[in-house]
Amino acid sequence: MQHIEKFRELKNLAVSLDLSSIAVAVNTTKQAHDIAYDYIANIDSKTEEDAFPVYVHLNLIGRILEQIEGMLICIATKSYTSAEALARVVVESSINLTYMALHGDARTITAFMGKWLDEHTRKLNDWKKEVEDEEYQEQISALIDDRLEALQLYEQYVDLIGNKFKVAPEQYNDLWTNSLFKRFNKLDKAEDYYSIYHRLSGSSHMTAEDTISFMLALQMPDDIRIKMAKEAISYSVMMSRVVCVHFIESLAMCCIYHGMTERLEIEKFLTLKNSLYIAIEQIRIDAGVPAA
Repeated sequence: MQHIEKFRELKNLAVSLDLSSIAVAVNTTKQAHDIAYDYIANIDSKTEEDAFPVYVHLNLIGRILEQIEGMLICIATKSYTSAEALARVVVESSINLTYMALHGDARTITAFMGKWLDEHTRKLNDWKKEVEDEEYQEQISALIDDRLEALQLYEQYVDLIGNKFKVAPEQYNDLWTNSLFKRFNKLDKAEDYYSIYHRLSGSSHMTAEDTISFMLALQMPDDIRIKMAKEAISYSVMMSRVVCVHFIESLAMCCIYHGMTERLEIEKFLTLKNSLYIAIEQIRIDAGVPAA
């Protein structure tokens, strides 16, 4: 059974639902995921420092694949703007994983975790101050305190790995910058930030771009409006394939980080990427994207 048919079965998608628009993305990402997961999960780590990135990478790989599956279900069920919002999550997560693999180690991951904890704790304390003079202060503060208490376990864990890998909180910014653009840039993917990630912000942030397009379309003849709608659909499908390329790249980089050196194994990722590139090229004109 091809991955696409297994995908239909696992996601309870009707037999009558046309999955041709997502077949290449489903098949390539699942194959790439399985190659990477089987390789990384079978690593015999000799030390805690070796095992730490193994488990973190496996967790992130699984979480990104889940977002990809949600994105592709949106494409198949014609929820195109939702697919673009999820595509933004996929490309950001894939870039983060690639960054960890190419420019990181256990200390980088520690900073990644520590910065989230510090920011989340700070926001909770800010919220607690905001409600100090409100009539509902007692109820909200109690909920905030419950969450802060739950975070103590996370704090203990971050302190533990910080001591283990010799990472102090004042080193977090150097190890894991707040700027996603800087991670794109360090990976020589600044153009992807603007052409892919930033472009996908329209759906996730509900920007004015689509509203302006809608208002302009109201003045157009019916045939032009139909053409614009079809082009928008094709663009969403194309972008779903583009971000899957980033995911497959991140998987390859993780495997190389963990010691994969066999050329034939690495070339499997390249073959899967090329399948997506072909599919992207096939839909590029319909999506209104000119040749490079």
